[in-house]
Amino acid sequence: MVSERIWIIINISLGLMILLLLLNLSGIELPTLGKAQYVLDKEDPLCVVNWKNEYNQWNDLDGCCLEARKQLGCHKDELSVNDGGLELSWVCETNSNAVGYWLNNKAYNYCRQQSYW
Repeated sequence: MVSERIWIIINISLGLMILLLLLNLSGIELPTLGKAQYVLDKEDPLCVVNWKNEYNQWNDLDGCCLEARKQLGCHKDELSVNDGGLELSWVCETNSNAVGYWLNNKAYNYCRQQSYW
């Protein structure tokens, strides 16, 4: 025989499932963890291209994501731009002598959500 505590746990679980299914039925989308992290990040996405220590902002985020993905890899690094006003946390590059694509966290999370990433 199943104890009363087990029945309570089952009923709560079923109640949560019903709630999620009703939200889905009514067309409300719940964000995945990656999307939630992107939505909660309030800074603007930023991409900066580095070539021979010359840094230029690239305003086409989709193009930046595509080019960053073509690199051998991305790793976490820190770069301050405009006297610390902008923090870039990710760099995608083939090697240190090639073009590097610096992304802040919001831009990196956006890029990771793209189908080609």
